[in-house]
Amino acid sequence: MSFFLEKFKKITTNLLIAFALISFGVMLGKNSVKPIESSVSKSNDNNGNYVAVYYLHSTFRCVTCNTIEKLTINLLNSSYKNKLSNGEIKWQEIDFQENEAIAHKFNVIASCVVVGLVKNGEFVEYERMDDVWELVNKPTEFYDHVSKVIDANLEKIEINE
Repeated sequence: MSFFLEKFKKITTNLLIAFALISFGVMLGKNSVKPIESSVSKSNDNNGNYVAVYYLHSTFRCVTCNTIEKLTINLLNSSYKNKLSNGEIKWQEIDFQENEAIAHKFNVIASCVVVGLVKNGEFVEYERMDDVWELVNKPTEFYDHVSKVIDANLEKIEINE
């Protein structure tokens, strides 16, 4: 009987340690992403016309999820800082499990980047970039891929204004 009790205690102890480590990892992961450095100018709304860049994620975020967000933020801060500050690009990170309307709107079931064209405050079109998962370990390709979609949408705003 004491053999089974000792085995039970060992299993319980290991499970508690695993739970504590996972909880600690989640806590670190949520705080590991540097926020966007420049904020959107509230005085310049570009008549409701802008490119929306969303990072949609689940409540539980793995290392890869955090890396996708970090790469997207790095891209925006390095290549689109002026467009962020003048409101041509608006960034938002959204937990799609807490915001069911967004999950439904973009048909999201896993973390992804969404780049969309907004005109007069309404989404005209968008691209859900699920393929960022395949590029997460190739930052240059990740940046090029996301930039192409952002740039294409920025051109549509400039042409139609």
